[in-house]
Amino acid sequence: MQLRPYQQSAVEKGLEFFRSDSRFTPIIVAPTGAGKSINIAHMTNELVTGVLVLQPSKELLEQNYAKFKLYGGVASIYSASMGSKEIGGVTFATIGSLKGKADLFRHVTNVIIDECHLVPPDEDSMYVKFLTALGTDIKVLGLTATPFRLKKYQDPWTREAFSQINLLNRARPRFFDSFLHVTQIAELYEQGYLCPVRYIELTWENGELKMNTTGAEYSDESVDAELKRQKVYERIPDIIHQSIEKGRKHRLVFVKSVMEAAMLAHKVPNSACVHAGTKKKDRDTILEDFRAGNIKTVFNVGVLTLGFDFPALDTIIIARPTMSLGLFMQMVGRGVRPFEGKEDCVVVDMCGNVSRFSQLDKIVFEADASGKWIARDDKRVLSGVRIGV
Repeated sequence: MQLRPYQQSAVEKGLEFFRSDSRFTPIIVAPTGAGKSINIAHMTNELVTGVLVLQPSKELLEQNYAKFKLYGGVASIYSASMGSKEIGGVTFATIGSLKGKADLFRHVTNVIIDECHLVPPDEDSMYVKFLTALGTDIKVLGLTATPFRLKKYQDPWTREAFSQINLLNRARPRFFDSFLHVTQIAELYEQGYLCPVRYIELTWENGELKMNTTGAEYSDESVDAELKRQKVYERIPDIIHQSIEKGRKHRLVFVKSVMEAAMLAHKVPNSACVHAGTKKKDRDTILEDFRAGNIKTVFNVGVLTLGFDFPALDTIIIARPTMSLGLFMQMVGRGVRPFEGKEDCVVVDMCGNVSRFSQLDKIVFEADASGKWIARDDKRVLSGVRIGV
């Protein structure tokens, strides 16, 4: 397959790392829509053997494996959710199936981790335990569109809790220690690889939002209270009606509550809802009908972020606040893929997320004056600073 220029650069640096004596654990940053699975497929095809590709879900495994097969190579799948536990020179696996199985992968020398921001750096995490058990001779490369995580702190003077976004290579503790290659979102727009996003920001007040005990998100209780106080769910049907009148064809709505998602799906014509409790068969049917245009609106509770590709999607409604820049970028990222006849994707933000973070194309990863990496937009630094209410 013909690689795009930024893909060629990322792949070359990845292969150089695997073939070198370097002992660091780097990350390739590839935004949503950059073709991360193509990068993985190309590197894996070049490395030929001793390769393990890890991903957090069956859906991502299917996507990555399908791209690899386009190269004509041979690979095995080790995943309980896929109904296959075969090991080969190249193996695609879901991390949940590898607990206590390191002895089966002693031949592995190169490990690629998709969505590596989901790797907990703690010694007792599933990822770290498995990789440590493989030995010190393996080389590990991560790929992600969102190379950061939220961490909770306490102000030493006021004793008040706060959170901040930490880049993975600057977090403590950390597993990944450097950025090997970064493709900027603006770069993809400049080269015409992403669909423009038009933001509509509706009135929102943070009100009584509070952090949960982890510091990584707002508490369910405070979110539910603010959504109710500001009548967010009551306004959604009218927003959808306006979207239909303006000729928008496919709407994905991010909501917080399963009960509200079900209620809205009952109230809005030609709609459905999906959530963690939706049976796989039912979810597959709903998404198939969504892509075919039989279902016009899908209300989603936390499941259609990573690994959901629907290029024709032209409207996203975010009806929940979040402290997670990664989640926000993933939600908006569902609409950035181009599609024939699609001029742009409209993002209706009902809960202040755009002002809390930034518009997607303005977010940049770069080294600051001291040489340390930061995330920023055109007005402010986003990483290493307090975020929240």
